[in-house]
Amino acid sequence: MNKKGSEPTTGPRPTPEQLPSLRKRPTQSRSRALVDAVEQACLRILDESGEAALTVARIAEISGVAVGSIYQYFPNKDAIVALLYERVLDEESEELLRVRERLMGVPLKSALRDILANIIRVETRLFKLNKAFHLRYHSALHLGMWRGPYHTAGEFIEATWLPFLQLYEHEITTEHPALAAYLLGQGLRSVIRSVLEDIPTQLESSALLDSLVAMAIGCLRPQTFN
Repeated sequence: MNKKGSEPTTGPRPTPEQLPSLRKRPTQSRSRALVDAVEQACLRILDESGEAALTVARIAEISGVAVGSIYQYFPNKDAIVALLYERVLDEESEELLRVRERLMGVPLKSALRDILANIIRVETRLFKLNKAFHLRYHSALHLGMWRGPYHTAGEFIEATWLPFLQLYEHEITTEHPALAAYLLGQGLRSVIRSVLEDIPTQLESSALLDSLVAMAIGCLRPQTFN
């Protein structure tokens, strides 16, 4: 039987920075169409010309919506970009549920590889959408906590990573499962964030995934060196 530590998962943390939001949500079909047109214009500009070309004036030109009308709903262009991210994270939240279902009965190392591969895939998708925005609001773009009932990283880890590790008690030797859960749930995501900023060309490399899996296994099956 593994010795299970009683240390808390993590102490209180500040609430993640919130994404920019609309001044007001559209309620009528005409206003919803306006907001949708602005959002689609933003996506088109990012796809075709990149984030350097993204301005409210350019969004107005592409969408056919007057600049003044855009500012009635959006305080700035970041609030427009945030809508794109909200849609992606909503989509990925549904996919995350399917990923978790597929993990039932999968060996620990394979499960960790699937989880980390999915995190990298999502981070890559978000990063390519708008690199500067993604890095600036990374703490708020946490897929695992997206629209979930979690106020702190500790709550998220206690509700997700700790139960996951409990399923693999027979494969885990660490005496500090709460610490290991924190390192897996928050530490590896921080590593991926650093890769995004410092060496983004490595984001989709097999070497990165292999290394993250090895780090995760090292947390769960630590070796004692004399």
